[in-house]
Amino acid sequence: MRNAMKSLIAIGLLFALSLESKADENLFGYVYGSETLPKGANEAYVWITHREDKGVGSYNAQDVQFEWEHGWSDSFQTSLYLTGRAHNIVDAAPVEMGVPEYPNLDRNLDFDGVKASFKWNILSPYKDKIGLAFYVEPGYSTIFKVTGERMRQLDVEFKLIAQKNFFDDQLITAINLTVEPEWRRFKGSDELQREAEIELTTGASYRVAPKWFVGLESRLHTEHPDFGAREHWGLFLGPTVHYGGEKYWATFTWLPQLKGGPIDPLRDDSLHLLEHEKNEYRVKLGYNF
Repeated sequence: MRNAMKSLIAIGLLFALSLESKADENLFGYVYGSETLPKGANEAYVWITHREDKGVGSYNAQDVQFEWEHGWSDSFQTSLYLTGRAHNIVDAAPVEMGVPEYPNLDRNLDFDGVKASFKWNILSPYKDKIGLAFYVEPGYSTIFKVTGERMRQLDVEFKLIAQKNFFDDQLITAINLTVEPEWRRFKGSDELQREAEIELTTGASYRVAPKWFVGLESRLHTEHPDFGAREHWGLFLGPTVHYGGEKYWATFTWLPQLKGGPIDPLRDDSLHLLEHEKNEYRVKLGYNF
């Protein structure tokens, strides 16, 4: 499954790079820009995220999103997502008292859930000194991201987006602050779990040639059970490449984990690998119409 995912990413990039287009604003894999679609414009795209390596055993997982966006005005857009997940897990779960925390699993891509999003552009980085946007995304999912276990989860993602352009828009920088409360119940359990995910993502992308942007993204992720104290954290940093524009575009990002906690010395002496992985790869392919 891992080789198939890498082949899919490579094919997708080759397809996108063969198309005539010019760079648009979807420059990052994880960081959002502050701009919205123009009134009446549409965009369809697919996200593919591959996560791998928990320090022991074998762990490979894929998160897939199909998205359609529509601009209702020049400053407001909505989106609809269909999501799926796949897991291949062999002896990668933490073991306590001789019992793995979750079982081995080999499941191909399966339907996960639905999401919707609403984005308001308040200030434009092209017209104002700084771009600013507010984003809300309610969602429903049925497969737990880490273990692949069946569940029912409701969540609402709130995101504050800031963007600043430099050198006549040749350098694009952005920062996002995300707060996401979640409520989940695993299959066969009566316990309702509550937690909040808080994330700070930053990115900088530079136009190195017509149609090409190259940059860096960072992601600092924390989780807070029962909406209380922080349980764990992970810091990721890696390169991003964007090619595209008027009709078709592609973005690829690799985010290795640099630091995290708490650690498990049997897995790694500096990374948190219970909830996160050593590497995340994301490719986004889009079409504007």
